[in-house]
Amino acid sequence: MGVEDFFGDDAMELKWLEDFLALHTTRNFHTAAKQRHVSQPAFSRRIQSLETWVKEPLFDRNARPAKLTKAGEKFIPLAEELVRLSYEVRGEISLKSKSEEAKIRFATLNTLAQSFMPTWLKRLQPIISADQFYVNTGFGDLVGYLDALDKNDVDFFVCYEAPETFFVGKDRVVSSLKLAEEALVPVVKPDNDGNPTWWLPDGSNQTIPYLCTRTEISIWPVREHIKKHYAHLEFKTVYESNIATALKSMVLEGFGVAWIPYTLVAEELASGELVRAAEQEADIIVDIKIYRNPKHHEARLDRFWQAVASQDVLLFRYH
Repeated sequence: MGVEDFFGDDAMELKWLEDFLALHTTRNFHTAAKQRHVSQPAFSRRIQSLETWVKEPLFDRNARPAKLTKAGEKFIPLAEELVRLSYEVRGEISLKSKSEEAKIRFATLNTLAQSFMPTWLKRLQPIISADQFYVNTGFGDLVGYLDALDKNDVDFFVCYEAPETFFVGKDRVVSSLKLAEEALVPVVKPDNDGNPTWWLPDGSNQTIPYLCTRTEISIWPVREHIKKHYAHLEFKTVYESNIATALKSMVLEGFGVAWIPYTLVAEELASGELVRAAEQEADIIVDIKIYRNPKHHEARLDRFWQAVASQDVLLFRYH
């Protein structure tokens, strides 16, 4: 008798297999029924149901104690494996479900994933129960990030927003909280005398090599800042990356000017490894905000949102 011979058209129940194994172990219908917490008549009917499903008698009813038939002996290893696998799979699914339920999913930009998310989440840990976080930076443009919120692919979206701009259209229903402020600072490598290699206020007669933050987010503020304040200058993009630390490395090697979050370059500015390419007043002060779609309600996410709302906004300060 092969494995395929055990399967019929009717559904088989896991408890029948457990009954079968209990009877195999005890060799006594009364003892096995007691062990399985059912009456002996009910237990006998369940054994008969299993035999009907298998289409073979599994026990010799004339033997005392109960004895397996040849079909029953062949069925033992399969029954043991089916029971083991059933509980193993259930345990894995339960563990995965609990893990997924505990995980808080964020969408954000690469720069924020490096410069803001780690310290912000660390600051929140004493007041939140979550300890598993998933950060996705791969949704492309602004529409992609907001669609991810709508589709419940992520729980929250963390993004820069210029204070004078509200980039979410009227067709979007989102809630937002201001988390912090940040300054995007134009930095360059100094020359041998410690002076800026390129000083933007005086750069009208030269082409400025520009290390560009590569992003599809339309509200990325550097573009508009350059148009507004440096329209008279010629910027030549010599490098693009959506990774802020990569831009910083290129600046340190002297490739050009880049606007980089202050938190990522504060040490280099203090040590003189990098210098400003313009006065401090020319820095771009932006908000860091968190967004959620209010139609997606889960108690754990509501608790997280309330915890975030209870925190003071991290106002930007220069070191």
